[in-house]
Amino acid sequence: MTTMRFEDEFRGIRRRSLLGLAAGGLMLPAFPLAAAVSAFRITMVLGRGESDNERGFKDYLARHGLKVDYIIRDTGGDPARLPAIVEEIKDTRPDLVYSFGTPQTRGIVGPYDDADPRRHVTDIPVVFTFVAAPVDAKIVPDLGRPGRNVTGTIHIAPIAVQLNTILAYRPIRRMGIVYNPQERNSVLTVEGLRAEMALRGLELVEEPVPLNDRGEPVAAAVPDALARVAARGAEVLYIGPDTFIAFHNRFVVAAEALRLRLPTFSATELIVRTDKAMLALASSAYGIGRFTAFKAAQILIDRTDPADIPVETLKRFSVIINMATVRALEYYPPIGLLNFAEIIES
Repeated sequence: MTTMRFEDEFRGIRRRSLLGLAAGGLMLPAFPLAAAVSAFRITMVLGRGESDNERGFKDYLARHGLKVDYIIRDTGGDPARLPAIVEEIKDTRPDLVYSFGTPQTRGIVGPYDDADPRRHVTDIPVVFTFVAAPVDAKIVPDLGRPGRNVTGTIHIAPIAVQLNTILAYRPIRRMGIVYNPQERNSVLTVEGLRAEMALRGLELVEEPVPLNDRGEPVAAAVPDALARVAARGAEVLYIGPDTFIAFHNRFVVAAEALRLRLPTFSATELIVRTDKAMLALASSAYGIGRFTAFKAAQILIDRTDPADIPVETLKRFSVIINMATVRALEYYPPIGLLNFAEIIES
Protein backbone atom coordinates (compact mmCIF):
# COMPACT_ATOMS: atom_id res chain seq x y z
CA MET A 1 0.00 0.00 0.00
CA THR A 2 1.40 3.36 -0.97
CA THR A 3 0.78 6.73 0.61
CA MET A 4 -0.11 8.23 -2.78
CA ARG A 5 -3.21 6.06 -3.15
CA PHE A 6 -4.83 6.23 0.25
CA GLU A 7 -8.06 7.81 -1.10
CA ASP A 8 -8.64 4.91 -3.50
CA GLU A 9 -7.58 2.35 -0.92
CA PHE A 10 -10.07 3.74 1.60
CA ARG A 11 -12.94 3.35 -0.86
CA GLY A 12 -11.95 -0.27 -1.34
CA ILE A 13 -11.62 -0.81 2.41
CA ARG A 14 -15.05 0.63 3.11
CA ARG A 15 -16.72 -1.38 0.33
CA ARG A 16 -15.15 -4.65 1.50
CA SER A 17 -15.93 -3.92 5.12
CA LEU A 18 -19.58 -3.07 4.57
CA LEU A 19 -20.02 -6.28 2.61
CA GLY A 20 -18.32 -8.19 5.40
CA LEU A 21 -20.45 -6.58 8.08
CA ALA A 22 -23.59 -7.48 6.13
CA ALA A 23 -22.38 -11.08 6.13
CA GLY A 24 -21.61 -10.95 9.84
CA GLY A 25 -17.88 -11.33 9.35
CA LEU A 26 -14.67 -9.28 9.68
CA MET A 27 -14.37 -9.52 13.45
CA LEU A 28 -11.08 -8.69 15.13
CA PRO A 29 -11.32 -10.07 18.67
CA ALA A 30 -8.14 -8.38 19.86
CA PHE A 31 -9.83 -4.94 19.93
CA PRO A 32 -13.16 -3.64 21.27
CA LEU A 33 -14.97 -3.10 17.95
CA ALA A 34 -18.71 -3.71 17.94
CA ALA A 35 -20.45 -5.41 15.01
CA ALA A 36 -22.87 -2.49 14.72
CA VAL A 37 -21.65 0.96 15.73
CA SER A 38 -23.87 4.07 15.75
CA ALA A 39 -20.80 6.24 16.32
CA PHE A 40 -17.19 5.35 16.91
CA ARG A 41 -15.53 6.77 20.02
CA ILE A 42 -12.06 8.25 19.57
CA THR A 43 -9.99 9.74 22.37
CA MET A 44 -7.56 12.35 21.04
CA VAL A 45 -4.54 12.98 23.26
CA LEU A 46 -2.87 16.24 22.29
CA GLY A 47 0.07 18.24 23.58
CA ARG A 48 -0.56 21.73 22.26
CA GLY A 49 -4.24 22.08 21.43
CA GLU A 50 -6.10 21.26 18.24
CA SER A 51 -4.39 22.15 14.96
CA ASP A 52 -4.72 21.61 11.22
CA ASN A 53 -3.57 18.05 11.83
CA GLU A 54 -6.67 17.27 13.90
CA ARG A 55 -8.92 19.15 11.47
CA GLY A 56 -7.57 17.01 8.61
CA PHE A 57 -8.15 13.84 10.66
CA LYS A 58 -11.74 14.73 11.51
CA ASP A 59 -12.58 15.97 8.02
CA TYR A 60 -11.32 12.81 6.37
CA LEU A 61 -13.42 10.51 8.52
CA ALA A 62 -16.49 12.74 8.25
CA ARG A 63 -16.25 12.99 4.46
CA HIS A 64 -16.08 9.22 4.22
CA GLY A 65 -19.26 8.76 6.22
CA LEU A 66 -17.90 7.80 9.65
CA LYS A 67 -19.81 9.09 12.66
CA VAL A 68 -17.38 9.78 15.50
CA ASP A 69 -17.72 11.02 19.06
CA TYR A 70 -14.42 12.67 20.03
CA ILE A 71 -13.05 12.99 23.54
CA ILE A 72 -10.27 15.59 23.58
CA ARG A 73 -7.54 15.50 26.21
CA ASP A 74 -4.57 17.89 26.16
CA THR A 75 -1.44 17.57 28.28
CA GLY A 76 -0.41 21.15 27.52
CA GLY A 77 3.09 19.75 27.14
CA ASP A 78 3.10 18.42 30.71
CA PRO A 79 3.86 14.66 30.76
CA ALA A 80 2.71 14.49 34.39
CA ARG A 81 -0.86 14.63 33.08
CA LEU A 82 -0.52 11.45 31.04
CA PRO A 83 -1.05 8.80 33.77
CA ALA A 84 -4.54 10.15 34.52
CA ILE A 85 -5.36 10.24 30.81
CA VAL A 86 -4.17 6.65 30.40
CA GLU A 87 -6.37 5.58 33.31
CA GLU A 88 -9.36 7.31 31.74
CA ILE A 89 -8.70 5.54 28.42
CA LYS A 90 -8.56 2.20 30.22
CA ASP A 91 -11.85 2.94 32.00
CA THR A 92 -13.79 4.31 29.02
CA ARG A 93 -12.29 1.96 26.40
CA PRO A 94 -12.75 4.03 23.23
CA ASP A 95 -12.65 2.34 19.83
CA LEU A 96 -9.41 4.16 19.00
CA VAL A 97 -6.84 6.47 20.56
CA TYR A 98 -5.30 9.27 18.50
CA SER A 99 -1.98 10.49 19.89
CA PHE A 100 -0.11 13.64 18.82
CA GLY A 101 3.65 13.77 19.27
CA THR A 102 6.39 11.62 20.73
CA PRO A 103 5.92 12.47 24.45
CA GLN A 104 2.19 11.72 24.39
CA THR A 105 2.60 8.53 22.36
CA ARG A 106 5.44 7.16 24.48
CA GLY A 107 3.47 7.93 27.63
CA ILE A 108 0.37 6.18 26.34
CA VAL A 109 1.79 3.00 24.80
CA GLY A 110 5.19 2.74 26.51
CA PRO A 111 8.37 1.46 24.81
CA TYR A 112 7.82 -1.61 22.67
CA ASP A 113 10.29 -3.67 24.72
CA ASP A 114 8.98 -2.61 28.14
CA ALA A 115 5.25 -1.83 27.84
CA ASP A 116 3.41 -2.40 31.12
CA PRO A 117 -0.35 -3.16 30.82
CA ARG A 118 -0.82 -1.58 34.26
CA ARG A 119 0.63 1.77 33.14
CA HIS A 120 0.18 1.78 29.36
CA VAL A 121 -2.54 1.19 26.79
CA THR A 122 -1.75 -2.19 25.28
CA ASP A 123 -5.13 -3.59 24.18
CA ILE A 124 -6.83 -0.63 22.42
CA PRO A 125 -5.75 0.53 18.94
CA VAL A 126 -3.59 3.66 18.91
CA VAL A 127 -2.71 5.79 15.89
CA PHE A 128 -0.02 8.42 16.34
CA THR A 129 1.00 11.43 14.30
CA PHE A 130 3.80 14.02 14.41
CA VAL A 131 6.32 11.47 15.69
CA ALA A 132 9.61 12.05 13.89
CA ALA A 133 11.47 8.84 14.79
CA PRO A 134 9.10 6.14 16.07
CA VAL A 135 11.69 3.35 15.93
CA ASP A 136 14.41 5.30 17.74
CA ALA A 137 11.79 6.43 20.28
CA LYS A 138 10.93 2.74 20.82
CA ILE A 139 7.29 3.25 19.92
CA VAL A 140 7.47 0.54 17.24
CA PRO A 141 10.27 -1.92 16.49
CA ASP A 142 9.75 -1.83 12.72
CA LEU A 143 8.08 0.72 10.43
CA GLY A 144 6.88 -1.93 7.98
CA ARG A 145 5.20 -4.04 10.63
CA PRO A 146 4.74 -2.36 14.03
CA GLY A 147 3.92 -5.67 15.73
CA ARG A 148 1.80 -4.13 18.51
CA ASN A 149 -1.41 -2.14 19.04
CA VAL A 150 0.15 0.97 17.49
CA THR A 151 0.61 2.47 14.03
CA GLY A 152 0.76 5.99 12.67
CA THR A 153 2.39 8.59 10.48
CA ILE A 154 5.73 10.39 10.35
CA HIS A 155 5.55 14.09 9.52
CA ILE A 156 9.06 15.07 8.48
CA ALA A 157 11.27 14.32 5.50
CA PRO A 158 14.38 12.17 6.02
CA ILE A 159 17.30 14.19 7.37
CA ALA A 160 19.38 13.55 4.24
CA VAL A 161 16.61 15.06 2.11
CA GLN A 162 16.33 18.06 4.42
CA LEU A 163 20.07 18.70 4.10
CA ASN A 164 19.83 18.37 0.34
CA THR A 165 17.21 21.13 0.37
CA ILE A 166 19.34 23.41 2.56
CA LEU A 167 22.37 22.91 0.31
CA ALA A 168 20.27 23.46 -2.82
CA TYR A 169 19.38 26.88 -1.44
CA ARG A 170 22.94 27.85 -0.64
CA PRO A 171 26.14 25.82 0.05
CA ILE A 172 27.13 25.95 3.73
CA ARG A 173 29.84 24.49 5.95
CA ARG A 174 28.36 25.04 9.39
CA MET A 175 24.75 24.75 10.62
CA GLY A 176 23.42 25.55 14.08
CA ILE A 177 20.65 24.06 16.20
CA VAL A 178 19.07 25.19 19.47
CA TYR A 179 17.02 22.42 21.05
CA ASN A 180 15.27 21.14 24.15
CA PRO A 181 17.49 18.40 25.62
CA GLN A 182 14.49 17.04 27.57
CA GLU A 183 12.50 16.28 24.41
CA ARG A 184 13.45 12.88 23.06
CA ASN A 185 12.35 13.82 19.56
CA SER A 186 14.84 16.68 19.58
CA VAL A 187 17.72 14.63 20.91
CA LEU A 188 17.17 12.01 18.22
CA THR A 189 17.08 14.73 15.58
CA VAL A 190 20.41 16.13 16.79
CA GLU A 191 21.93 12.66 16.66
CA GLY A 192 20.66 12.16 13.11
CA LEU A 193 21.94 15.56 11.98
CA ARG A 194 25.31 14.98 13.60
CA ALA A 195 25.77 11.68 11.74
CA GLU A 196 24.54 12.93 8.35
CA MET A 197 26.58 16.13 8.47
CA ALA A 198 29.72 14.23 9.44
CA LEU A 199 29.30 12.09 6.31
CA ARG A 200 29.26 15.28 4.25
CA GLY A 201 32.17 16.96 6.03
CA LEU A 202 29.91 19.59 7.58
CA GLU A 203 29.85 20.89 11.16
CA LEU A 204 26.82 21.00 13.46
CA VAL A 205 26.87 23.78 16.07
CA GLU A 206 24.80 22.49 18.98
CA GLU A 207 23.26 24.60 21.75
CA PRO A 208 20.92 22.80 24.15
CA VAL A 209 18.58 25.12 26.04
CA PRO A 210 19.59 25.37 29.73
CA LEU A 211 17.33 23.67 32.27
CA ASN A 212 15.94 24.98 35.54
CA ASP A 213 16.03 23.17 38.91
CA ARG A 214 12.97 21.14 37.91
CA GLY A 215 14.67 19.90 34.73
CA GLU A 216 12.56 22.12 32.46
CA PRO A 217 13.96 24.16 29.56
CA VAL A 218 14.18 27.89 30.31
CA ALA A 219 12.34 29.93 27.68
CA ALA A 220 14.16 33.13 28.71
CA ALA A 221 17.47 31.46 27.80
CA VAL A 222 16.52 30.88 24.15
CA PRO A 223 17.74 34.26 22.79
CA ASP A 224 21.17 33.78 24.38
CA ALA A 225 21.42 30.25 22.95
CA LEU A 226 20.63 31.62 19.50
CA ALA A 227 23.25 34.34 19.91
CA ARG A 228 25.84 31.70 20.82
CA VAL A 229 25.01 29.70 17.69
CA ALA A 230 25.48 32.82 15.56
CA ALA A 231 28.72 33.75 17.35
CA ARG A 232 30.10 30.26 16.72
CA GLY A 233 29.77 30.80 12.99
CA ALA A 234 26.57 28.97 12.05
CA GLU A 235 25.46 29.97 8.57
CA VAL A 236 21.93 28.59 8.93
CA LEU A 237 19.78 27.80 11.97
CA TYR A 238 18.04 24.42 11.84
CA ILE A 239 14.64 24.32 13.55
CA GLY A 240 13.68 20.72 14.14
CA PRO A 241 10.46 18.97 15.20
CA ASP A 242 10.93 20.35 18.71
CA THR A 243 7.70 21.41 20.45
CA PHE A 244 9.50 23.78 22.82
CA ILE A 245 11.44 25.56 20.05
CA ALA A 246 9.26 25.25 16.95
CA PHE A 247 5.89 25.73 18.63
CA HIS A 248 5.86 27.24 22.12
CA ASN A 249 8.75 29.66 21.42
CA ARG A 250 8.52 29.92 17.65
CA PHE A 251 7.90 33.68 17.56
CA VAL A 252 10.98 34.40 19.69
CA VAL A 253 13.14 31.94 17.73
CA ALA A 254 12.17 33.31 14.31
CA ALA A 255 12.33 36.97 15.33
CA GLU A 256 15.65 36.64 17.16
CA ALA A 257 17.24 34.70 14.30
CA LEU A 258 16.13 37.46 11.94
CA ARG A 259 17.62 40.09 14.25
CA LEU A 260 20.88 38.13 14.25
CA ARG A 261 20.64 37.92 10.43
CA LEU A 262 20.71 34.14 10.68
CA PRO A 263 18.80 32.31 7.91
CA THR A 264 16.45 29.63 9.20
CA PHE A 265 15.39 26.21 7.93
CA SER A 266 12.48 24.36 9.54
CA ALA A 267 11.54 20.68 9.33
CA THR A 268 7.89 21.68 9.86
CA GLU A 269 5.74 24.32 8.20
CA LEU A 270 4.11 26.34 11.00
CA ILE A 271 7.01 28.62 11.95
CA VAL A 272 7.50 29.61 8.29
CA ARG A 273 3.80 30.21 7.65
CA THR A 274 2.91 32.11 10.83
CA ASP A 275 6.18 33.66 11.98
CA LYS A 276 9.37 34.77 10.25
CA ALA A 277 11.36 31.61 9.59
CA MET A 278 12.76 31.58 6.06
CA LEU A 279 12.65 28.08 4.59
CA ALA A 280 10.93 24.75 5.22
CA LEU A 281 10.62 21.33 3.66
CA ALA A 282 7.35 19.94 4.93
CA SER A 283 4.09 18.17 4.30
CA SER A 284 0.97 20.08 5.25
CA ALA A 285 -0.34 19.34 8.74
CA TYR A 286 -3.84 19.01 7.28
CA GLY A 287 -2.63 16.39 4.79
CA ILE A 288 -0.79 14.46 7.49
CA GLY A 289 -3.98 14.47 9.57
CA ARG A 290 -5.94 13.03 6.65
CA PHE A 291 -3.34 10.31 6.11
CA THR A 292 -3.47 9.44 9.81
CA ALA A 293 -7.25 9.19 9.53
CA PHE A 294 -6.84 6.78 6.62
CA LYS A 295 -4.91 4.47 8.92
CA ALA A 296 -7.57 4.88 11.62
CA ALA A 297 -10.21 3.89 9.06
CA GLN A 298 -8.31 0.70 8.26
CA ILE A 299 -8.68 -0.22 11.92
CA LEU A 300 -12.25 0.95 12.47
CA ILE A 301 -13.81 -0.13 9.18
CA ASP A 302 -11.68 -2.95 7.79
CA ARG A 303 -10.88 -4.30 11.26
CA THR A 304 -7.18 -4.47 10.39
CA ASP A 305 -4.86 -5.08 13.31
CA PRO A 306 -2.60 -2.00 13.76
CA ALA A 307 0.28 -4.42 14.28
CA ASP A 308 0.07 -5.10 10.53
CA ILE A 309 -0.41 -1.50 9.30
CA PRO A 310 2.88 0.15 8.24
CA VAL A 311 4.03 3.41 9.79
CA GLU A 312 4.54 5.80 6.88
CA THR A 313 5.07 9.38 5.84
CA LEU A 314 3.52 11.22 2.95
CA LYS A 315 5.78 11.04 -0.08
CA ARG A 316 5.18 14.64 -1.14
CA PHE A 317 6.96 17.46 0.63
CA SER A 318 6.79 21.12 -0.30
CA VAL A 319 9.64 23.59 -0.26
CA ILE A 320 8.17 26.66 1.45
CA ILE A 321 9.93 30.03 1.28
CA ASN A 322 8.95 33.14 3.23
CA MET A 323 9.95 35.89 0.80
CA ALA A 324 9.53 38.70 3.33
CA THR A 325 12.27 37.10 5.42
CA VAL A 326 14.38 36.42 2.33
CA ARG A 327 14.29 40.11 1.42
CA ALA A 328 15.00 41.20 5.00
CA LEU A 329 18.09 38.98 5.06
CA GLU A 330 19.01 39.58 1.42
CA TYR A 331 19.54 35.84 1.25
CA TYR A 332 17.96 34.96 -2.09
CA PRO A 333 17.35 31.42 -3.34
CA PRO A 334 18.40 30.19 -6.77
CA ILE A 335 15.86 30.51 -9.57
CA GLY A 336 15.68 26.74 -9.89
CA LEU A 337 14.35 26.43 -6.34
CA LEU A 338 11.87 29.27 -6.82
CA ASN A 339 10.40 27.50 -9.83
CA PHE A 340 8.78 24.79 -7.70
CA ALA A 341 8.71 26.28 -4.18
CA GLU A 342 5.59 27.54 -2.45
CA ILE A 343 6.13 31.26 -1.90
CA ILE A 344 4.71 32.99 1.17
CA GLU A 345 4.46 36.75 1.41
CA SER A 346 4.03 37.75 5.05
